[in-house]
Amino acid sequence: MENHLQTGLIERCKNGDAAAFGPLINYYKRQLYSYLWKMSGDKSTAEDLFQETLIKVWNGMKRYNEQNKFSSWLFSIAHNVAMDHHRKSKSRISEVSIDDAPEPGSNHTHMHDWEAEELKTIINTAVDRLPVQQKRVFLLRQHGNMKFKEIADITGEPLNTVLAHMSYALKKLRKVIEVRNAI
Repeated sequence: MENHLQTGLIERCKNGDAAAFGPLINYYKRQLYSYLWKMSGDKSTAEDLFQETLIKVWNGMKRYNEQNKFSSWLFSIAHNVAMDHHRKSKSRISEVSIDDAPEPGSNHTHMHDWEAEELKTIINTAVDRLPVQQKRVFLLRQHGNMKFKEIADITGEPLNTVLAHMSYALKKLRKVIEVRNAI
């Protein structure tokens, strides 16, 4: 359920008040951008997808139905923008580069920090390598804080299929972590 302030901002946006759009989007900006970055694997592409999503959201505000959760509607649009981009590029979503991880000793004084960054990079790469269906379910759940029913609505897949995608994704990620810890 949206809070009262968000509901007021949504209503103002539906009435064409552009000044309310920025504060409304600020509630979701971090999660939305994070989702798009993880889906695209590239910060520049994520920024483009984020802007495209915002344009589509603004243009569709008058058609938004308050009976639906705003965050679900917003992430549904972002998901469609990301899938359109994926189809247009006809390539696998790019991998996070190991070059993005910090060098040992660069701004990190503890080995623990380096290990945490290394694990984060390994997990991000593993997420990027998941099949598209598993990846989108995982990211909508983790970065969009969506319920599985909401993810099913967004993706147009049955709830059991969404749950299976999440289960397979988690098994694959656990396996990557187990292999890493065995080294």
